[in-house]
Amino acid sequence: MDNKSSNTIKILPEFIANQIAAGEVVQRPESVVKELVENSLDAGADSIAVIVKSAGKNLIHVYDNGVGMTKNDLNLSVKRHATSKIFSQEDLENIRTFGFRGEALASISSVANLEIRTRTGNDTTGWKLVAEPMKHEIIEPCNTDKGTQVFVRNLFYNVPARRKFLKTDLTEFRYISDTMLKFSLLNNHIRFTFYDDDVLIFDVYKDTIERRISDILGEKTAGSLMPVFIESEGIEISGFVGQPHLAKQSRTGQYLYLNGRSIQSKSLSYAVFSAYEHLLEKNANPFFIINMKVNPGTVDVNVHPQKHEVKFDDERYIFKLINTAVTEALRQHNLVPEVRIKEMESFSPIETMKSSPGEFIMVNKVTGEVIENAPQKNFPGSSQTFSKSEFQHGEYKHFDRKNIPINLNKPNDSHAYEKLFSESNKTSFHFDSITPIIDKVELSEQFDKPDYMFWQLHNKYIFTQTFNGLMMVDQHAAHERVLYERAIKAMNKEFNYSQNLLFPIITKVNPSELSTIKELAGELISLGYLLNIKEPDTIELQGVPQDVRNGLELSSLREIIENYVETQKLEHTNKRDRLAASYSCKAAIKAGDYLTKDEMKKLLKDLFKCSNPFSCPHGRPVIIEAKLDEFDKRFGRT
Repeated sequence: MDNKSSNTIKILPEFIANQIAAGEVVQRPESVVKELVENSLDAGADSIAVIVKSAGKNLIHVYDNGVGMTKNDLNLSVKRHATSKIFSQEDLENIRTFGFRGEALASISSVANLEIRTRTGNDTTGWKLVAEPMKHEIIEPCNTDKGTQVFVRNLFYNVPARRKFLKTDLTEFRYISDTMLKFSLLNNHIRFTFYDDDVLIFDVYKDTIERRISDILGEKTAGSLMPVFIESEGIEISGFVGQPHLAKQSRTGQYLYLNGRSIQSKSLSYAVFSAYEHLLEKNANPFFIINMKVNPGTVDVNVHPQKHEVKFDDERYIFKLINTAVTEALRQHNLVPEVRIKEMESFSPIETMKSSPGEFIMVNKVTGEVIENAPQKNFPGSSQTFSKSEFQHGEYKHFDRKNIPINLNKPNDSHAYEKLFSESNKTSFHFDSITPIIDKVELSEQFDKPDYMFWQLHNKYIFTQTFNGLMMVDQHAAHERVLYERAIKAMNKEFNYSQNLLFPIITKVNPSELSTIKELAGELISLGYLLNIKEPDTIELQGVPQDVRNGLELSSLREIIENYVETQKLEHTNKRDRLAASYSCKAAIKAGDYLTKDEMKKLLKDLFKCSNPFSCPHGRPVIIEAKLDEFDKRFGRT
């Protein structure tokens, strides 16, 4: 008989357990940067430098002037669950620091080569720790300044599957730069220095929050912000919201913080958006930088492995505060008109209608309920009405919250909509896709006839006659399709799509925008955007695609880049297709743009030259046709 253990459940070796834990904390180079900068903030540093090489894959170097560590603390710092911030259950329920789990350094050392140099203000010498996966740490004296330096080299070198799934250097760098922007924007009391290899991305000194925003995002953005502030029951909401023209299709301009920690919350972001409800175009997202100061005991920050998401004791109240504060900021800048509603006379929602000789139905216009076979007299809405007490004590006993009768003792289940608007009492009006109906070449030839008419409905849709009825065209979707196919042909080098600018435009860009421009440089040039990149934060725009309208040269480029980044997270199409779709959407005629007859004709002729004129690049319909026989049926001619 075999006496060997046959257990199928075993304890994982420590190095495997550490790598699994690292999978939650260290997802990409940006995760390492985030954890190390948070440690620097917790250490009380007022100067933090970050240097990355190969987008952090080869090196991440974070240098701070915080309190530093003793030799004993340094030895413990790379152990799992070693922390200087949590000692009791009460501490866990009242977290005031950025880090608290004691997992960051241990996780990093299990998937990279780690070196730490540190010295406290009381020590005459510093200490250096070297840690590698599956090896014992080495600690020895070293000369170093007060504070801490952390070097992370060769990230995921021992986990090739993880390293293989990292994105391109430009994409990974964009994640890092977004995180550095979030740290730098709100912490204006700290100097941040950020390098990509030997290129200085930004170096921002201690200053006012307004100056910090200007340094990071540019003077134009800073000059278009409105301050936000409200305080109630120990909760303080502060920050800035942008004027409507700063709104973007993506959410890249939204910075939400909780007690200084960058977080994500769809609900609280919507609290800002809803204040702009009637000020922005569809799918536009307002710019904001908002920090919520709340009692740490009323929020749980231990929800997400990267601490991006949190839970509030009373999120509805915070939602209301944010919405109120933003609405007030907009009102103070005359962006929310005062609406005065005239008090109207009250009327009964119950209406009596005759259904057949001698028979009446009582319809509740609010709830849609129908009461059949009711007596002709004493109905609300007729010459005689029941009082509230008569309803309560008589046959009509069921009231909703507005004291509206909604049922009899034995009501019929029929619905008012079915009684009044049943299909047997009306003709339907169908709209069909135009795809199988028309010959696009033959129709396109008809457009050149002098008497061929075009109409524009609300500067949004184009109407024209077809052989079988009426054609309706979404002008934005149509132009999107035209520009999309031109962009694809231009990037395939089938023709030159660029026009040179008489006066080149020089502008600053943030690190995220710059990394995207570098990533797309070849495609942008083929598309028609002639660019000269001037490190570290400036570009010169020398030419644009031919269809970009005057005054939109720079904004079209920025919007294309933002839209490309946003769709990159959602779509898996190739780079050129996404770029062409982004360009066509941003450069196209918009809903609300007035078009002359000649412009409408040209747009439709260009549309019918496309290989697929029936849908936009995003799959929405471009053309709908109402058949002539449907009109005849509607007017009783059949």
